[in-house]
Amino acid sequence: MEYRYTGIILNKRDVGETDRIYTIYTLEGGKIRSLAKGVRKPQAKLAASLENITLADITIIRTRGLGKITGSIIENNFTSLKRDCDALLETFAGLNIFEKLVDFESSDKKVFLLLKEYLEVVNECSLSENIEKHIIIRLGFIVKLLDALGYTIEVDNCVSCGKKLAQDFLCFSSQQGGAICQHCANGNDSCVLSVRTNTIKMLRLFLKNKIQSLTKIKATREDCDSVCLVVDDFLRWTL
Repeated sequence: MEYRYTGIILNKRDVGETDRIYTIYTLEGGKIRSLAKGVRKPQAKLAASLENITLADITIIRTRGLGKITGSIIENNFTSLKRDCDALLETFAGLNIFEKLVDFESSDKKVFLLLKEYLEVVNECSLSENIEKHIIIRLGFIVKLLDALGYTIEVDNCVSCGKKLAQDFLCFSSQQGGAICQHCANGNDSCVLSVRTNTIKMLRLFLKNKIQSLTKIKATREDCDSVCLVVDDFLRWTL
């Protein structure tokens, strides 16, 4: 049978002498894998429309197994993003986490649109000299992705007792799922992280705003590093 997908190419892997297996996140079928035969031949026309980080309309013929990609029409090549080394490295880091968090063949329109928005925003912000902006967008994307998948990071109240958080003492427990107050932190173990005030503020902004709005956040590299520490620790408990 022939299937048509709107999909974003996440990665590719060479197999055999001239073939490749592509991992694609699609609007219609979630994360899938499919084979493109002969795509590594010098004159293969399909290869150009199946590059990593490409939004395309993809046709797959499948009777069993992975199926075979027979056509691909590019919708968005994210050209500026691919010309910006810093943006590209941050984006690959974000997509690597995306692949680990998202299951195969579990379609979710909200997740697809979030991924699409992420790539569009990074593409718009590319070729600038503000590396912190790309880090903020990546971290915001991961936090919003976790939320969309049901792994919301609690930052409005203490995740342990539910009380309002004091501004002068902030801690975070990935094991419990979010920020905790001073009283609960004192009775906890070494898994608790002390975090900067701006860390919790940034996490709140990530959860309450669209990715496009996150480009307006102004943060130091130290603030970014603090948020990154929290997100990475949370991911270790999630993955």
